[in-house]
Amino acid sequence: MALELIAVDHRYGRRQSLQSVHMTVQPGDCYGFIGHNGAGKTTAMRIALGLDRPQRGAVRIDGFDTRRHPREARARIGGTIEEMQWYGWATARDNLVALAQLQGLTRAAARREAERVLDEVGLAEHAARPVRTFSQGMRQRLGLAQAILGRPRYVLLDEPHNGLDPEGIAELRDLLRRLTATGEHAVLVSSHQLREVASVCNRVGVLRQGRLLLEGDVDSLLAATRGRWRLETDDRAGTQRVLGDLGIVHQDGPANGNPNHGTAFDLELGAGSPRELVRALVRAEIGVDQITPRPADLEEVYLRLSGDAPGTASPTSTTAPAARAPTPRLAPRAPALRVWLHDVQRHGRRWPVALLVAGPAVFAWRRIETLADTAQAHVAEVERGDLFSTATVTGFEAVGRGLAAGLPAITLLAAALGSQTIAGDVSLGTLRNTLLRPVRRGHVLAGKTLALATAVLTSLGLLMATAWLTAARHFAFGDRMELYRDAEPDLWIGAEEVWPYTAGTMASTLLPVLAYAALGLLVGTLVRRAVWALATALGAVAAVDLARAVARPLDAEPWLLAAHQPSPLGDTSYLAFYVDLAIGNAEAFYEFGNMVWAVPATWCAAALSIAALRLARMRVL
Repeated sequence: MALELIAVDHRYGRRQSLQSVHMTVQPGDCYGFIGHNGAGKTTAMRIALGLDRPQRGAVRIDGFDTRRHPREARARIGGTIEEMQWYGWATARDNLVALAQLQGLTRAAARREAERVLDEVGLAEHAARPVRTFSQGMRQRLGLAQAILGRPRYVLLDEPHNGLDPEGIAELRDLLRRLTATGEHAVLVSSHQLREVASVCNRVGVLRQGRLLLEGDVDSLLAATRGRWRLETDDRAGTQRVLGDLGIVHQDGPANGNPNHGTAFDLELGAGSPRELVRALVRAEIGVDQITPRPADLEEVYLRLSGDAPGTASPTSTTAPAARAPTPRLAPRAPALRVWLHDVQRHGRRWPVALLVAGPAVFAWRRIETLADTAQAHVAEVERGDLFSTATVTGFEAVGRGLAAGLPAITLLAAALGSQTIAGDVSLGTLRNTLLRPVRRGHVLAGKTLALATAVLTSLGLLMATAWLTAARHFAFGDRMELYRDAEPDLWIGAEEVWPYTAGTMASTLLPVLAYAALGLLVGTLVRRAVWALATALGAVAAVDLARAVARPLDAEPWLLAAHQPSPLGDTSYLAFYVDLAIGNAEAFYEFGNMVWAVPATWCAAALSIAALRLARMRVL
């Protein structure tokens, strides 16, 4: 079993970033991935981690193809790509616990695992600090912690030395050695610090312009650079003549920076003896100041390969061999529910979100309280003889008016929260953290949609509960009567005529708010910046409402969401019909029939379908 890139090609626009790259990382390997900026190292690692798809070729992790079994592949791999981003308001521990739960651990196990990896990277004493207070080096360590969360078999680290002080680099070196010591895990490290790669890695791959020039054992590569010596003499011309006679490859330059006194030569003796060279120089009466061995250097190997004409040590076949039988499944069950729990827990800890969710209920409470004060005042005026008659207010009417006051706020809330569901994570850079876990993009969308629906329906539930409880406190759910100053009350409409419509009215409020939430979510997949996504989503809500003026003459108004929600621009919703019925309006009639269900459901399905297509194609940085 191994991590394998097989004939992988990838292109960004017209630029070929990877070309027929073959690479194999075995358990127990510490594999150094080296190359210049833009060589394709990060692209190769993104493809291995499942963040990008190869346009040709295949990636297999322990036999699981990342296209056919992406969750199983990601269950065996962890990594960091460029600079990792975090929820800055949350602590280091909370960030890691949330990711560990996505990995498949219970909350208790996730806390233990978070504590373990924080200790591994030297952040144990900072576990309770908000990440926004971390330095760059501490953030880099936290990225390493999430990469080894859950003990993955393969750990991919993109420039892990960046931002680390010398102490941190030494600790990273020890961590890499511990990870590979048992032979059960492998590490792939991309780095420009070739000495660090040589000190911990047993294998390296050299990438240049998207092609793998060389892949091999470090010892074998360095063996080719052994037999190198540094010679310093007092006679440049004489030394060059002797070296030429002996056929010794050399490079020369001034010794100690002084061009007028002595010369230093870098020699390639190979299997030759430095003793024989010194004897030849002495016979030629050339003074030898010193001759010392030069250590083997991976940097020289890299520079030598990088300076060669384009070529590759990779096989040129573009067809991936047949996959082996996959090993037992490790990916946790119910990935969408794990994403849902991740988002619910994350938002549930933030008081601004809680205030937004509870906000619409305040509008309903205030509207019903005002209605109660007005109704009591009118009854008192009739009893005093200052007013000839007044109609009683029933609990049905109060609930309907309370809901009508709160639903526009829920509409805006649903669109706003929906716009941040994807765009918020994209702007923060935290969506990548989720996609590095064993979940597919479809699961991410499903889980985030469920979390969004949870927030919206919670707000709607609070609105309904507030409306019903406040209405019950002030009014009876009975008949609506007309009270007179000097006569018996008249019945306008009986409670038995209103009750049958009540349940349907409550249910009719569900789909429109969910459809607005889906519309906001769609906007969030189209607009990557969170602020612009929010503005665009709220603008879309206003545009749908204003479009009714154009759609009405064309008999197309029922197909607009705004026609099924209370609106200051004209309320044609089922709730408006219910309020008219509750007050005994003889002309109460709902003109849109069954479209109260069909239209919001259609909008919701269309928005989610387009959002799913967009997320599937989105490049997550």
